Amino acid sequence: MILIINNGSQYTHVIWRAVRDLGFEGKIVQPDVPHEELLSAEKVILSGGPNSVYNTDIKGNRFIIEQVASGKAKIPILGICFGQQAIAHVLGGKVEKGASAEYGTMDIEIDKPDGVLSGLPPKIKAWVSHYDEVKALPKGFIPLAHSDVCKFEAMRHESLPIHSVQFHPEVWHTEHGEKILENFLMSARGGFNPP
Repeated sequence: MILIINNGSQYTHVIWRAVRDLGFEGKIVQPDVPHEELLSAEKVILSGGPNSVYNTDIKGNRFIIEQVASGKAKIPILGICFGQQAIAHVLGGKVEKGASAEYGTMDIEIDKPDGVLSGLPPKIKAWVSHYDEVKALPKGFIPLAHSDVCKFEAMRHESLPIHSVQFHPEVWHTEHGEKILENFLMSARGGFNPP
């Protein structure tokens, strides 16, 4: 079961549909989902959302991030937009206001085509908002992509199964978005191992 934590994004159901279309069983849960349910998941996706990590209780997001970061759980995590910010915030990175809060398409430069970005071309167009964004990576994280207005459009942990993107791979506006989700869903439980 792929659990999708709904952080208030208008695209959460689109994530669920994309997971289903890729042949996986998904379930949308709220941030106060019981910890036992999170720990029973095959993988966890942290959705986007309209709030800042500084003014909302991220509850289940924090729990699963801390469990995986400490090595107590080996459940791959994919953070999307707010989800990426939650990962950075919980693990000691810096999240601040971005250059543009409005949704729109933007060119994303792929610096390292590995992890969930495996198999992507050097540049893609993606649907993105920069109301908040990661300004400094947490310890142990590798930057994977950037844009003209955001230094960290994607990141992954160097050894743990924690991946994230600032943009929205679940929507049709994002080129190769399905490939990004497929890379994550096909990854091995204990780490990243694309087919």
